Amino acid sequence: MVLELPRSETFDYDGAYTAPRGGKIIVIMNPKSGRDDEDQVKTALSAYLDELPDGELRLVGADPIEKMAKDAVAENAATVIAVGGDGTISAVAEALAGSGTTLGVIPAGTFNYFARGLGIPEDLHGAIDVLRTGTARPAAFGRINGRLFLNNCSIGIYSMIRRQREEIYRRFGRSRAAAYWSVITAMLRLYRRMRLTITVDGTRHEMKSALVFVANSDYQIEEFGLEGSDALKHGNLAVYVSRDRGRWHMIKQAVRLVVTGMRKGRDFELFTGRDITIETDKPFRHVVRDGEIARMKAPFTISRDDTDLQVIVPSRDHAR
Repeated sequence: MVLELPRSETFDYDGAYTAPRGGKIIVIMNPKSGRDDEDQVKTALSAYLDELPDGELRLVGADPIEKMAKDAVAENAATVIAVGGDGTISAVAEALAGSGTTLGVIPAGTFNYFARGLGIPEDLHGAIDVLRTGTARPAAFGRINGRLFLNNCSIGIYSMIRRQREEIYRRFGRSRAAAYWSVITAMLRLYRRMRLTITVDGTRHEMKSALVFVANSDYQIEEFGLEGSDALKHGNLAVYVSRDRGRWHMIKQAVRLVVTGMRKGRDFELFTGRDITIETDKPFRHVVRDGEIARMKAPFTISRDDTDLQVIVPSRDHAR
């Protein structure tokens, strides 16, 4: 008979996170994320893993990221550390939610909203230091048709923007300026409006729009200068529906989002709640979750999920 110890997190005498005794720590690294210092990252991670009694680095390759994370959970890993952008971290988090396995984060993407919102440094050594000294705390997330998102999901033109962004990245490299430029070029080339029925906590709204954006991250919303962060802090989701005034108005909205900030009423309609259903004029739409695109069937059911997801964040003693 083999006695298995529980995989819940433990803390040493000064509050630093430690994996349960015998618990394995697996690092899943996506080399295709925004960082261009892959060798330095591998060297730093190898040095960190050498400090541990049972740690392993796995590079994303033929297998999907979520499958790699599920395999780590099946191996009874105590902690899975995601190295990559928000899409990579979201895919790992989806496999870990409700499993009892703790999520560690090393941000390596372009925006890194999830990590920044938790106070995890964007620099490599600072993020590794959080893994050494941090504490495990619950993190909120949402689901659309059962699929997890950490920061946001969207329906409409953003899926076209995302594909335009990848084309610009291939030509000019990854940067935040390139990401913002992709918004404007997509608006010029690919603008399409949708007929929508949006139900938020039982209240129906009929409208036309080219974009519905659902936010779970109050940090990202505050970065954008949008209203709604208070609702997010109180456990709701924020639904932003762009006002339908044509292609050029949408371009102006995109510029304002980057330069001066958007305003409720002038640029978008805002709804907040925990249970959201979106019906569209087409049976299938492309949906973007934390930057990753997938084709999904309407209607879209979106909700706040309270399933346990523990994430290593800076401890109070080490927070800056």
